[in-house]
Amino acid sequence: MKRFLSLLLCLLVVVSPAWSIADLPDISSLSYDELVELKDSINLAIWNSQEWQEVTVPMGVWTVGEDIPVGHWSISLSPDTSSKWASITYCDLLDASGTDAGNRFSCDIYAYLNVASPDNDNYPQIIDIDCKPGTYIIIGHANVVFTPYSGKPDLGFK
Repeated sequence: MKRFLSLLLCLLVVVSPAWSIADLPDISSLSYDELVELKDSINLAIWNSQEWQEVTVPMGVWTVGEDIPVGHWSISLSPDTSSKWASITYCDLLDASGTDAGNRFSCDIYAYLNVASPDNDNYPQIIDIDCKPGTYIIIGHANVVFTPYSGKPDLGFK
């Protein structure tokens, strides 16, 4: 049922970009889990469109290529949080609990970074990550905002 609704929604988005909310199937009978899966499918479709400017990503474990599109992203602290910073772990392994990086020293791809609010001088306000398929992003402590990477000038010195 969940996969059918996700497929139906994706087909509606692809086939008829001018559809209205009235054209959507009744979702009032869906379970919580089915609604979350439908929401995740919609979010991924939004991310893959060319019109969005930024997406708030909540704390959690996200799979690149499934939950987060492959690509180069700029990440900053969400303005709707009271936290002064957030942690971002980028890795290719998860531990047995599925919530943390596996042996951090044996990961092929690994970064543990923090982003901060403008009034926190301990961490940068924006980081960027080149997300590869099948890797994981673990967001902790606060929600973050993903925006398409616009590039930074590299002058060859720090």
